[in-house]
Amino acid sequence: MASQSIGAQVAINIFLFLLVMGMASTVDIKIMRQQLRNYKAISIGLFCQFFLMPFFGYLVTIAFNLPVPVGVTLIIVVSSPGGSYSNWWCALFNADLGLSVSMTTASTILSLGFLPMNLFIYTYAAYNSKDSEVGGESVIKSINFGVIFISIAVVIGAIATGVFCSYKFDTPRWHKIAYIGGNVSGIALIIFSTVLSFKGGSDGSEPTPQETITATRPADYVAIALPCLLGLVVATILPTLLKLSKPERLTTAVECCYQNTGIATSAALSLFSGSDLQLAMRVPTIYGFVEAISIAVYLLIFWKLGWSKAPKEEKICTIIVKTYEVQDHNEDPDKDDEGEDEVGSNIENNDEELAAESTGSNVELSEQKASTDAS
Repeated sequence: MASQSIGAQVAINIFLFLLVMGMASTVDIKIMRQQLRNYKAISIGLFCQFFLMPFFGYLVTIAFNLPVPVGVTLIIVVSSPGGSYSNWWCALFNADLGLSVSMTTASTILSLGFLPMNLFIYTYAAYNSKDSEVGGESVIKSINFGVIFISIAVVIGAIATGVFCSYKFDTPRWHKIAYIGGNVSGIALIIFSTVLSFKGGSDGSEPTPQETITATRPADYVAIALPCLLGLVVATILPTLLKLSKPERLTTAVECCYQNTGIATSAALSLFSGSDLQLAMRVPTIYGFVEAISIAVYLLIFWKLGWSKAPKEEKICTIIVKTYEVQDHNEDPDKDDEGEDEVGSNIENNDEELAAESTGSNVELSEQKASTDAS
């Protein structure tokens, strides 16, 4: 079982690396440099990610009086950095991919400090009077941060590799290959994770999705879904009020709400056991379904409202397959060349006119001199 678990974790990290690297490789370096200096957009995204989302999780935990395994795991989910699929969703529906990769990079690095800080603050605030084995500071000590930091390191390494490849092999062919490869890796990761989640569990070691969702109270579904839905609304309104571009608003909302549920799953396995583990495993399972469905519907609606880089009149099958990040990169040089040709033609015409005027002036001066000599 241990060797199978290690093998599965290695496979997941490989798919994760290829997915993030592929998405990072499709970003125009010039655009990414601009977005890294887009302090307003990145600051809004980080504020929503590390301040609003954990606070929403805490409020929901208190308001619904969630049991300790559910509440602690929910706080871990909403305190985690953006999920690996956030770049994929932004690429799929043509939001601002450069900003998405920049936000993922910043949030992943900052999560090394913000994740344990938010876990300590909000679990202690919510469960300081609970059993000391699961409440307060002991929660932090019980979490296997080694697994969490490995996942974070994989994402950072994938982003760095993808950006380097985009800089080194800055051609339309490479961008398209990387985009297709990233999508294939993303689909493979979804399939592999789904198969893995349905495999086993009946022996009592890990509950399957059927076992975790069965007998869940309706209030639990509402409580787990609320932070994602609240974050989606606030992360749309706030960038709009601060006048970010429409694709940037979409990216900010996705980065805010799409959490890395794999971190919460690993933490739950290290924190709980038995019936408590069954309760805890419901949280990332339900939240994962909610975030995927809500973000897909959200991006679809706002694409039709003209907020994405893809034309709203285009067919959905076309915009999903086609990346408009790459199209912009390909078409701009042609437009620049046309502009340069037009400027060159104007310069040549102006030179000819000046030469003609100069010749005419010289002839006129010669005639005046000849007339004067004759007189």
